[in-house]
Amino acid sequence: MRSKKVQIMVETAVLVGAALLLSELRLFRAPQGGSVALGMLPIFVLAFRRGGAAALVGGALVGVLKIILGGYYVHPVQILLDYPASYMVLAVAGFGLFKKVRWLGVTAGTLLRLIVHVISGAVFFAEYTPEGYSVVGYSVVYNAWFMVPSAVLTLLIILLLDTRKEIFEPRV
Repeated sequence: MRSKKVQIMVETAVLVGAALLLSELRLFRAPQGGSVALGMLPIFVLAFRRGGAAALVGGALVGVLKIILGGYYVHPVQILLDYPASYMVLAVAGFGLFKKVRWLGVTAGTLLRLIVHVISGAVFFAEYTPEGYSVVGYSVVYNAWFMVPSAVLTLLIILLLDTRKEIFEPRV
C-alpha cells in the first residue's frame, strides 16, 4: 500500500514539473497575459492515470508554483482564480464518465478553465475592455484566443496518447 502512495506522489511531482515546463514553452503569447501552450496536458494525464483527487493536488501545485515563479496579480482573489483554480478545474477529467471518455474530460476541463479565466478577466481586468464593448464578451474573446488553441492541441495529443492504453493505466 505504501509503495502505491509513493508512486502516486512521484508521478504527481513529475507531471507537475512537466506542466510547468510545457507552460513556459509558449507557441504564442497574449499581450496582457495568457498563452498558447501545452501546460494542461500533464494535469490531464495525471487525472486519467490517478483520478481527480490526484489531479486536484497536481493542479494546485502547478498554480502555486506559477505564482512563485513570476505570476502577475492585481488582487488576492484574482491570484487564486488565474493560478491554482484554473489548473485545479482540469481535475474534472479524472472523475466518472470524463475519465473514461477522454475527449469529453479534456473538453469539460478546458471549458471550466476558460470560465475561471473569463470571470477573472471580467472582474479584475475590466479596464482593458475597449469602449463600447461588453466586459464579459471581451473577456470571453480575449481568453478564448489562447485557451481554444491550447485545448485543441492538448486534445489532439491526448487522443494520440490514447492509442497507448498503458499511459493512462498505471501498474500499481
